[in-house]
This record gives sequence, structure tokens and C-alpha cells, in this order.
Amino acid sequence: MTGRGVVAIAVLTAWGAGIAAYAQHELARTPRERMAEIAARVAPGATYFAVERSGAHVGFASSTIDTVPGGLQVTDYLVADLAAEGGSRRTTAQSTVHLSRGLGLRDFTIVYGTASQRLRASGHTMGDTLLEYVVSTTEDGRAALTAGDSTPAGDTTRVRLTGPLLLPTLVPLVVALGEPPEVGQRHTMETFDPMTMSVRSLALTIRAESLFVVVDSAAFDTHSRRWLGAHADTVRGFRIVADDSATFDSWVDPLGRVITVHGPARLSLRRTAFEVAFENWRAAGKQRPAAGRSTNDEERTIETAVSAGVLGDAGHLDMLQLRIRGVDVSRLAIDGGGQRAHGDTITIAAFPAKRLRPTTPALPLSRAMQEQYARELRSEPLLEVAHPAIAALARRLRARDVLVDLVTQRLVTWVHDSLAKEPAIALPSAVATLRSRTGDSNEHAQLFVALARAAGIPARTVSGVVQVGGRFYYHAWAEVLLQEWVGADPTTGQFPVDASHVRLLVGGLGAHTELTRLVGRLDLTVLSQTSRRARRASTR
Repeated sequence: MTGRGVVAIAVLTAWGAGIAAYAQHELARTPRERMAEIAARVAPGATYFAVERSGAHVGFASSTIDTVPGGLQVTDYLVADLAAEGGSRRTTAQSTVHLSRGLGLRDFTIVYGTASQRLRASGHTMGDTLLEYVVSTTEDGRAALTAGDSTPAGDTTRVRLTGPLLLPTLVPLVVALGEPPEVGQRHTMETFDPMTMSVRSLALTIRAESLFVVVDSAAFDTHSRRWLGAHADTVRGFRIVADDSATFDSWVDPLGRVITVHGPARLSLRRTAFEVAFENWRAAGKQRPAAGRSTNDEERTIETAVSAGVLGDAGHLDMLQLRIRGVDVSRLAIDGGGQRAHGDTITIAAFPAKRLRPTTPALPLSRAMQEQYARELRSEPLLEVAHPAIAALARRLRARDVLVDLVTQRLVTWVHDSLAKEPAIALPSAVATLRSRTGDSNEHAQLFVALARAAGIPARTVSGVVQVGGRFYYHAWAEVLLQEWVGADPTTGQFPVDASHVRLLVGGLGAHTELTRLVGRLDLTVLSQTSRRARRASTR
């Protein structure tokens, strides 16, 4: 063998050893070490966004990353005039999150809502094993207080963790900085969403790659009286989409900074210069008409029956069959109870009232049933089952009755008769709703479920749409457990509910938020229906 051959073999051997050592190092790295390396590449700074809806500039948003002792601070802010419950209201959301050097969640504070009512959530982690958070409501800028207390009312909740958590706003950083992004890459990570107070495994795919022109500075144009882009950069972007196509859909640059975000109902965020994002929106606000009832077709699709003023016409269907398109039906809770799904076709039959008594259990439930349905009996964020005011009212309404159907009917009637039916935009809290005695279907359902659980009845909130007058409106109601889940609607006063109620999702705050993302894409076609009114008329 020549000397040159020996050298070549030596070089190849060294190269192979180096590759093996690198591979061993990569495989041996823990998720914490990988996150720490990503955190070291995070660049502090601020980005600004124009909030747009169907092409119209409706608000401003910003995201700022700062270094602080021991980690990072991420501050996100959004203010926008958003369509809600058939009108337009000024909505703000602000979150401050502290992260460890490994991007692990340490603590957070988030405030969301309108000037009249806001939700405040705060929490902190205890190592990698426990998350503790409390949710409270704020009314007219003041913290809602319990009677005789000086602290904000709210339930403290603890969640057991299996490892470090990520905030959804940090997902772009982790995907872009973890390894060079390429189309087709898949990522799965555990996230905690402060808006829904839920921990979930988020599966993502890099779907596409493209180039974007991003405005990074602006100059004021005296003729149009607007700020115009003065300088722009061309940046490469990667489209990151969640498997459910509704939770996350963003274009991100190689540094993990968001370029655009596609939200529900054609709401989007577009990165641009501060003046273009904020000053143009503020100036345009002086010419905008006063907020009022929306006339946009798409905004009407997310209108509720309360805001439309059609509740008096609800509740007369024995059977409804429809086809649902536009969304992934496999992710919807469209099968069960009075609903039967076959592919994209749903058949709904009203639960006969005469079947209530033979199937109703007695209170208190057996220990086995309490254990089996512990989830549907417990307190949750904004569902303050153990609050003294909720517990006392539940005891008074239950009185001495032991049959679940009788107690349920009394609770439905009380909520229906005691609460004013008015559009709302803040996230619903049972205690806040009990104080204000007003709200939309979300508030009514939230208070009813809290009272039912406090009375010992397994109950859950559900959301979907209700058909009234040939149109579908967003709606929320509840289900209580007899021998099966039976619908109860305190907004319309129905128990059991009729077949006009199309359940799409089961759950509280998380389901409410997910349905908001989905409802603008729903395509519903009625195939057949049977009306109680028509049946009674035919027998006369």
C-alpha cells in the first residue's frame, strides 16, 4: 500500500470516527439539552404585526423577547376590533411569560377580554412535575372578589407534568432553531396554552417553503396621510401547520420569527414595520363607524342565536339529518347521545321526554359512578364548582329531590329564567355569570354545568350549532348523565333538547376556542327534517 493510500485510509477512519462520535452525542442529548442549545440561539428583539380580517386592517400586535436573569421573558400583545356575537368590539390580549434557559415554562400572566369584562390567568411551574395556575375574572377593570375577601376570585388548579412545557408562541422558535428546517419535517412537542388552560401534544409538519418581502421600516406619506414601507427585506419562510389544520398555521423565517399567522374566520397577523402596523390602524380608527351589528356574510356565520334575537323560534325539531363538510369530521364529537354519524352525514333524534324517568339515576350517585365520572364532577378553570356561592345555590335548587331528571329540570329553568340573554365576548366564568346574571349561551351553559356538578350530577359543556329558521347559529349548551348523555339547554329552557342542536365538540374552554377556529369553515347542508309543529298541524 502506498503512503498516499495509508493517508487516505487514516482520513476516512478519522472522518468515520468523528461522524460516529457526533451521532452518539446527538442521540445522547436529552430534550432539556436540546432546548438549552435552541435557547442560546434565540435573538432578543421585537416584531410587529398588522392584524387583518378579510384584508381589512383591524388591529395591532407585537411580540418581544428579552433576556432576564436565568432565562428569557416573552411579552405578546394584541388589540383589535374583532367581530364577536354579531358585532364589533375592542378586544385586547396581553401575556407575559418567563422561561428558563432551556425555554421551559416558569410562570405566566395573561389578561384577555374587553373593557367591561376580562379574564386573568396566572401560573407557575414547580420543577418539571407540576403546573399550578389560577383563573379569575375582571369586571369594569376591577378584580372580581369573593364576598368578604380581598383576593381575586378563582380556582387554583394543578396539572401533573411529564416533562418541560412549551408555550404555543414559542413553537416557531423551537421548530426553526432546533435543526435546519426542510419541507416534510415533522415535530411533536408538549405545549401549554394559557388561553385554553390545557396541556396537549402538538404535532406539526413543515408543509411548504417560499420567499417573502417583509417591510422593516416606514416613512410617512403626506399625500395619503399614511405610513408606507420605506425599506423591505426578502426572507425565506417555512409554513408550519398542525395536523388538525386549525390549531397552528404560520409562516416562519429561519430564525423562528413569525412572518404571517392564519387564524380563524380569515383573521391573520402580518409582520411589518411598527408604524404600518399601529399608526395606520390608529389613524383609520378615527374614520371607522361606531361598532354595531355586523352585515358581513362570514361574520353572520359565527353569530349566536342570542345576538341574532331568534331564540323564540328555537326548539321544534324531532329529527334532523344533515351533511357536514369543510372540516375534518374525525376530530368532531358528532357521534353519540342523540346523534348518529355515518361518514359526513349526521342524524339527530330528539330524546323523548317520556324516557327520562325510566333512565334517571338517584342522588347521591354510587361511589362507583362518582369515581367513573370524576372528571364530569370536578372543578375546572372558569367552572368553579366548589365556590361557596355556586355550592349554596346548588343545594337550594336541589332541595330534597333525589332524581337527576327533576333536579336537572329545576336547574335548567332557574338559569333560563334568572339570566338575561345578551351577547358577550369575554371567556365565560360560572361565578362571574352568577354575579352579572347576564350572558350568551356560553355563560348560561357554564353556570348550569357548575351548578349541576355542585348538586352531584355529572355534567359537561358542549358546543356546536343550532338550526333556527333555516339557518345555523353558533351555540353552547350542556349534557347531563342519565343512563346516557342527554342534552340540556338553559339558554332556550329545553330539557331534553330538540333535534335542532348539532353537537360538534365536547368540553369547556378548550372546545370553545377550537370551535371558534372551525365554525367559519363549516359547510352544512340539511338533507331532511321533521318538525313538531308540522306533525301537530297534520293531526288536527
